[in-house]
Parts: sequence; structure tokens; C-alpha cells
Amino acid sequence: MLRWMTNSTTGFVVLLIIAVIVLLGVYLLPTLLAWLLACPQSMKIMLLNVFLGWTILAWIVALIWALVTAQDEGFDDDVPKRQEPWLR
Repeated sequence: MLRWMTNSTTGFVVLLIIAVIVLLGVYLLPTLLAWLLACPQSMKIMLLNVFLGWTILAWIVALIWALVTAQDEGFDDDVPKRQEPWLR
């Protein structure tokens, strides 16, 4: 299969499409996280990511901004807190 992808035109196009989809997903990762984690500033994060994300510094800022302002509850919020015996 690798030989088909590297030696034929169709294989190269398939490999190129897969690479573009993966790179686009990585490029838009801060935007996707902002929408999935319900950040209040998700539109601003998206604008920063889309227009200045090609500068690595702005991409890192957008990623950190999306993770810090996330409104999603943690995974362990449903677990009741255990009281220690000396606190009863």
C-alpha cells in the first residue's frame, strides 16, 4: 500500500488529502477546543487562531486561552468528596 501511495498519482493525491486534513485539524485545535469546552470568548479565540495562528506564538496563546477559560466541568465532579475521619 505504501508503494501504491508513493508511486502513483492517485496514491499521492490521497496522501496529500489526508495530510491536509490532519494539518488543518492541528491548526484549528484551539478553536475546536474553545467550542467543545464552551469558552465564553470562543469567537475571539477563533478569530485569533484563524488570522494569526500561522505565527506559532499566536497559536500557543489561543490554545492556552481556550484551555484556561473553559467552562466545562471536570471529570471528577460527579464523584462525592470523601470526608476524612478526623473531619467528622
